[in-house]
Amino acid sequence: MLPELIQRFCVGYGLEVGAGKFPSCDQANTVFLDRFQGNKDATVAPDLVAEAAEIPVRDAAFDFLFSSHMLEHHQDTLRVLYEWKRVLRPGGVLFLVLPHHARTFDRYRGVTPLQHHIDDYANLGSREDHSHFPEIEVGWSRVEEFERLREEFENEWQMKMWDWPGRIRNGVIHYHVWSQNEVVDLLRYAGFSIEYVADTIPENVISFLVVGRRSIR
Repeated sequence: MLPELIQRFCVGYGLEVGAGKFPSCDQANTVFLDRFQGNKDATVAPDLVAEAAEIPVRDAAFDFLFSSHMLEHHQDTLRVLYEWKRVLRPGGVLFLVLPHHARTFDRYRGVTPLQHHIDDYANLGSREDHSHFPEIEVGWSRVEEFERLREEFENEWQMKMWDWPGRIRNGVIHYHVWSQNEVVDLLRYAGFSIEYVADTIPENVISFLVVGRRSIR
């Protein structure tokens, strides 16, 4: 399913943000961006090393932008979406694969409402957002397999479960949680029309996908 949809929507010249070790798009027509270089999950030899909300390219540079399991790791969602809209040509495609809150360790956290993203965009600026830390600790601690997850995380990342500076430094924090419904609302608010939505992806059952198209204005 996913390869076919990528082939259908990711046409022309594109950008993949945060591809990690396993990019989804074709290297022949895709630029790869990652903000990490030393991180163990970083993209190998990315074309651009930059923040997702500060992409060093001209306006309307790409026909499509693909991102998988990255947007939830950025504290200011609308800031990122507006930047992605800027680098897409009018009519360009935004293809998002994201974790569904009900099928991950975020299942005991409440979904992030649209107004929260609007407030973050208005108020956060460059300061770090620590407001989600208590919510994450409480929600994750309710997960039945929490102790196993804690052990796996600490072994994998060589840091304590609640080492927040370490999580921020390595980008291993879900600031926001959602289903496809909240992401559809976000994209529409940011100026995208909705082309395709799937609640579940067979290749990655914890994920959903939303494909948007940048407005022509």
